[in-house]
Amino acid sequence: MNKNVLLLPAFLLATNFFQAQPLSTRAIIEEYIRTLPEQAEAAIGIIRPDTVYRLGFLIRDGETIPIDNSQDVFEIGSITKTFTGALALDQVMKGNMELEGPIANYLPKRDRINSEKAEQVTLKQLLTHTSGLSNGPASFILPYLRAQLFAADNPHRYIKWKHYRKYLRNEKLDSPPGEKWAYNNCGFSLLGHIVAEQEHTSWEELACRRLFKPLGMHHTYATGEGVPPGLLVQGYDEKGKPAGLWDMDFINPAGSIKSCLEDMLLWAGAHLQAPEGSLFDVMKQRYDIPAGWDDNFMGNAWIHRVKDTGHIIWHGGATGAYRAFTAFDDSRKTGVVILTNFSSHHPNMKDEEGKSKIRQYGFRLLESLGGAGQEAGKSEPLPLLSDE
Repeated sequence: MNKNVLLLPAFLLATNFFQAQPLSTRAIIEEYIRTLPEQAEAAIGIIRPDTVYRLGFLIRDGETIPIDNSQDVFEIGSITKTFTGALALDQVMKGNMELEGPIANYLPKRDRINSEKAEQVTLKQLLTHTSGLSNGPASFILPYLRAQLFAADNPHRYIKWKHYRKYLRNEKLDSPPGEKWAYNNCGFSLLGHIVAEQEHTSWEELACRRLFKPLGMHHTYATGEGVPPGLLVQGYDEKGKPAGLWDMDFINPAGSIKSCLEDMLLWAGAHLQAPEGSLFDVMKQRYDIPAGWDDNFMGNAWIHRVKDTGHIIWHGGATGAYRAFTAFDDSRKTGVVILTNFSSHHPNMKDEEGKSKIRQYGFRLLESLGGAGQEAGKSEPLPLLSDE
């Protein structure tokens, strides 16, 4: 997309965006913009009960330039897990799998698990990071070393399903299934593999067929393949140098999706507008499983932050050159999406305690949008999944 051509209308879009927000919301956005490094580009979306706002900007020579980048593509990292979670629940709701069913029931004979404890791991435990499976087994050592030698900026490039299958056959769990929460990319990768097996296809094809296309997410891609070069936002690493997309292979279901602001607003909106009992309504379920941060609990792939100030459903994502955040408040029918093109390890992307700025600003932004119980306005429903 030619951003120079869009400069004038983007400026007007940004002006209208700010005029429509309360002072507290505007102050948070302006504060966030001031913290970003040179070459940064960001796309911010706000969902209100009756309106959706979009804002894009880039930092050049110390200047903040408004742009229209709502259809430009960023990596969303671990927000990918919410898509894999939806694919898993889709299979459960179709009767093909059971949430409390052991994963051993859904693996083909060639992939059978030898460990008795590993056989007891359930789909729900994969969805909630409580499986006890290793997130970095010994079988990954050689592919990790190979990546360090030949693709230092792409740590998951050489990790294949065969490496994790070797772990499942020969090694022990880190903890008994269901005993404790431990964030696990490999668990979600395994979940994606299992779900795709039920449909006799790949996770990448299934995500496109069951989620991207039905929701009209026209600029969302399961991997970097197929992303038009003109739409891809250049990413930057922790040193501020240009960096490429991550190639993840087996880890794809945990973090490989590339998407744009417009499509991620559709993703959040599908949850906010979900009819009772539908897939995206079930996706919002919360469990009594502490999620590793104060006042946070696990749900079906989503994380739930429950405080006196409200209940926020959220997920973040980080790759070597991008950072993303999506959150929504179901009771207020509000949501926030933030996409940026810098590594979370860049100094400007962290606060003094080393915590993620995008997450902090995302929460503050969402909380600024209205009080609990705000009456939701009417809006056109988004397309939901069919059984086709």
